[in-house]
Amino acid sequence: MKDLKASTLRTLSTLVFVALTIFGLAYKTGSGTLSAFGYKTISLICPLGYIETFLASRTILPRALVSLIILVVVAVILGRVFCAWICPVPLLRRWIMGRPKTNGNGVAEDPAPSDLHPQGRPSRVALDSRHFVLGGALLSTAIFGFPVFCLICPIGLTFATLIGLWRLIQFNEPTWTLLIFPAVLVLELVVIRKWCRKICPLGALLSLLSSLNVFVRPRVDESICLRSASGVNCRMCKSACMEEIDLHYVKESQPLSECTKCRECSDACPVHAITFPFFKKKGEDAIC
Repeated sequence: MKDLKASTLRTLSTLVFVALTIFGLAYKTGSGTLSAFGYKTISLICPLGYIETFLASRTILPRALVSLIILVVVAVILGRVFCAWICPVPLLRRWIMGRPKTNGNGVAEDPAPSDLHPQGRPSRVALDSRHFVLGGALLSTAIFGFPVFCLICPIGLTFATLIGLWRLIQFNEPTWTLLIFPAVLVLELVVIRKWCRKICPLGALLSLLSSLNVFVRPRVDESICLRSASGVNCRMCKSACMEEIDLHYVKESQPLSECTKCRECSDACPVHAITFPFFKKKGEDAIC
């Protein structure tokens, strides 16, 4: 398993959740707004979908609320792990458009020495366009009385298409949604190429929750890092990060709350100086 690249492991992880969706449909093990699988009274739900449903109906569903609390706790503990390891959108984008380009070229002029911090920024919240989309999605839901954003959510469209295909195969129920949903999905992924970084309100919500995350953070071993140990102007970790996190320089980096634990930085490091321990080591700076 150690020899497998993170991208391969993420693909397998996403496909496992898709398989669980099919299993849930086939054996009716449960239902959830995210992927239609669960077990008895526990089902996986979309936290944004639940909040939108609450705003639309003004009704608290105890069973769904418990599932939401569990997901919030998971997000606080593991951060935005959903975005890299479960969400089908990155995988679909790679299948449709190929692997996305990374940021930077791996080499850059050094910022001022005072900017140096080997573990990146603390988990502050950096508001961007996604958070405004999140606010708009919640506001429109409250005004119109139904979850407006769910109509175009690529995650929802993906699983809705999967469920539609299943019903077509099992019950011979053809529907126009099997043409409309994939068409809208492809349009979003091809035309709006920075959906995850610029628009996704679920990612925005998870980034807010991840501001409390202090576990499974990327750590740089300064004793072997080319930059700190050998003075080599290596920026491969930043170049590989799709969230624009720089583990070396504070001022030019996105906060660590944006980290999806995708492990691309670890794979890109030529000396394997980046790890993801669950706990920080004793004596590490509190900012880490």
